[in-house]
Amino acid sequence: MDIYHPLDNALQQAGSLMNAAETHGILCGLLCSPVTDDVAYLTRHVLGEGANQDALTDECHRLLLSLRDYTLDQLNAEDFSFSPLLPSDDHELAERVQSLGGWCEGFLFGLGLAGAEMDLEQLPADAREFLQDLLAFSRIAPQSTEDNADEQAYMQVLEYLRMGVLTLYEKVAQQKTDEHELHNG
Repeated sequence: MDIYHPLDNALQQAGSLMNAAETHGILCGLLCSPVTDDVAYLTRHVLGEGANQDALTDECHRLLLSLRDYTLDQLNAEDFSFSPLLPSDDHELAERVQSLGGWCEGFLFGLGLAGAEMDLEQLPADAREFLQDLLAFSRIAPQSTEDNADEQAYMQVLEYLRMGVLTLYEKVAQQKTDEHELHNG
């Protein structure tokens, strides 16, 4: 599903200060929390509270709905098909690295939006370590040189990110199930 460029363009046209990678990161952060998967909630934070309701924001909202459904399908897929929404491999490595940093920043922001209702201390040590790694990745800066080693490092970080998000999503989903059973038990 090629949604990166249509979403990125729609966000720019609607006046968002975030790109598609950051937006997907926020969405994934929200989905990995017990708060909400409500696209209206995401739209308010991506486009701002005062966004005009017009054809451009309607298109963004439609694309965000599609992205949420697609992402939930990926996160719940048996084949571990989840992947962060980033520019494709035909883009310069520097652009992909910068987008990866923005995705991580967005993910942490999404978790932060959920902060009041998410106790990170209840997460296992490996999940907390993963979040610390995301913080470091959010500060990543593209290098001026690009070689095969840089490309391999990017791919390793991307795979770590992919698997870390899937693991965190699963752990939070298990917490939700456990809490639901405790309250309704």
